Amino acid sequence: MNILNLLSKEKRVAGIEISDSVVRIAFFRPLSKKRMSKPAEGVVTPEDELILIEEPIASNIIADGVVVDGELLGKTLRNIWTKAELGTEYAVVAIPDDKIYSRIFSFPKSVTEARVTEAMRLAIGFQLPMKTEDVYLDWERTIGTSGTNEIFLSTIPRAVVQGYISALEKAGIKTLALESHLSAIARSVKLTPETTTLFSKKTPDGATIFALKDGIMRFSRTLPLQFVPENKIAEETQKVKASLVADGDATVVEQDILEADIRDEYASRPEITKPASKWLVALGAAIRGKIPEGEDNLVSLLPIGTEEAYAYQRATTFIVLMRNLIIGVSIFFVVAYLATYLFMASLARETTEKITTLSATVLPPEVAAKEQQINDVNALTETGAMLLSQTPTWSPILAEIVARTPEGITISMFSAQSFTTRISLTGTAVSRSVLNNYKAGLQESPLLTEVELPLANLEQRENIPFSISFSLKDPGALYYK
Repeated sequence: MNILNLLSKEKRVAGIEISDSVVRIAFFRPLSKKRMSKPAEGVVTPEDELILIEEPIASNIIADGVVVDGELLGKTLRNIWTKAELGTEYAVVAIPDDKIYSRIFSFPKSVTEARVTEAMRLAIGFQLPMKTEDVYLDWERTIGTSGTNEIFLSTIPRAVVQGYISALEKAGIKTLALESHLSAIARSVKLTPETTTLFSKKTPDGATIFALKDGIMRFSRTLPLQFVPENKIAEETQKVKASLVADGDATVVEQDILEADIRDEYASRPEITKPASKWLVALGAAIRGKIPEGEDNLVSLLPIGTEEAYAYQRATTFIVLMRNLIIGVSIFFVVAYLATYLFMASLARETTEKITTLSATVLPPEVAAKEQQINDVNALTETGAMLLSQTPTWSPILAEIVARTPEGITISMFSAQSFTTRISLTGTAVSRSVLNNYKAGLQESPLLTEVELPLANLEQRENIPFSISFSLKDPGALYYK
């Protein structure tokens, strides 16, 4: 566990591309002063080095963008991550677009921010081709036009996301954002300003057509071979191009993604191998990882937003750290107590034997000194027992909270000054019913009492922030006896 990563606000974040047949990682690792070479006059050298890793994976792990064998994917990612030795636990992950639905919604400039949010909720309810309770969704504001505000929306089935999240957790990777391959490509590919570029990308099961303009995805469509034969893909591409022109894009150029270039500020990196286009996804995810914490408002397909993901991963790391610390301290005191007890018993046995053999003789000075030593050890033992009796153990409380925290509850903060004061938890719940069930579960705990959940944010139906407080039924029972 990297404790410095927990205490530092600035996180080092890697970019990971997960595909049906390969995993690629891009990571900007800061250069130490010893490793930085003196640049030539007039030449600006970067302050970091770009680490690029490419590893194939078994063909039976992912199919059509869906995780088939999560256990094997987790083991594979853990092996790749361990081998990479990047020195970070955090990552932005890009996954295939097969099951991702994206769309741009336009609203007049006269519509206020609050109205745009309300309009988006209505549009999601009436215009999405799937039930909102079956998907995770997120949106971001794009540049738009002079007369319209544009919102970019992406959705993905929950079951698909859970497959990736489970595998990443098994690999020990803390995921801060989950996005599509196309979103990552839009961040790293070189584009002509004010020109719409229509890319085509072949996949094992067909092709994907997508249009980018000024770093924003304007259109995407997947063409499975079972519905669109390979000889019809070019015809479909021309139809999409004609549609973009009809919608007002004056200049539309076509390009195969395999022939695309990386943005100029990264293309000169000596670490990038040919063809450079194969690093577009991983590099785009790594570029997003360089966005400072709190400023990432881009689409993320996780159950929580990117900022909440930072808080969740920090809280998780803190709880694990506290658990390990408490276990370590407990073991230290137990070992110290046992060592003192055994030492005392050994001294007592040795002294008893000597007293038995020398009971008829006058005690020599060294025996008196040994007796004084035993008295000192007894005093030390009593002091150790007193210290142990005043040492609380938090592990039963933390274990009880973790055991009673259901899926759908994200804890962002655990606050407790002592066992005798009230303890509070803050976080978010995916729904009101999950939050109520969570409260009921805490009330059933044999260790907790006076569980209180203040009513707040009643207008929210999803991602409900909450704060629960409670007391311990018997604080004294959690001290060493």
